[in-house]
Amino acid sequence: MTTTVIRYEDHEEVPWNNGLGVTREVANAFRPDGTLIWRVSMATIDKDGAFSDFSGAKRIQILLTGAGFVLDFGGHGSAAMKEPFNPATFEGGWPTSARNVIGKNQVLNVVTASAHADGRVAVQQVDSDGLQLARGGSLRLFYVLTGALNAEIQGQTMMVKQGEALRMDNDASTGLVMPADEPTLVYRIDIDLA
Repeated sequence: MTTTVIRYEDHEEVPWNNGLGVTREVANAFRPDGTLIWRVSMATIDKDGAFSDFSGAKRIQILLTGAGFVLDFGGHGSAAMKEPFNPATFEGGWPTSARNVIGKNQVLNVVTASAHADGRVAVQQVDSDGLQLARGGSLRLFYVLTGALNAEIQGQTMMVKQGEALRMDNDASTGLVMPADEPTLVYRIDIDLA
């Protein structure tokens, strides 16, 4: 079992596919031919504009900070990104753009190639009772939204701060996470590989 803490300073900045911005990659996986399997990243949206085409992939986007904007999916409708920590799920091939952008907004993105993976996101609050990490078949990331976590996994102790993620790579993972000093809000990101 591999468990790692992905520090904020280790996020790699890469340009958007359409060249209109940059994203900070938290974690990803690619096939040997370079085809994307999945990616978790953060981006700043501070002006109206088009999103990159991710045809064949599912996208989940979550507003972390900022006053918000509207995700416009053309003929597929829209989603108001006004409430922090509320995921919006959409097809990567839909013509998507941000409109009515207010100020600077930070978002978390989960992209999974439909032929190779599927992703799920859930918000969890970790209180003084802690959160037991049970065995499971998916790759899991716990991305810390507020506060900090102390993780105890197979005798190893790690601290995970706001903006960092705890990555657990296979189904042999068990352990416990506790808030470092106050209730902590996390995204649990599960990625099932085909």
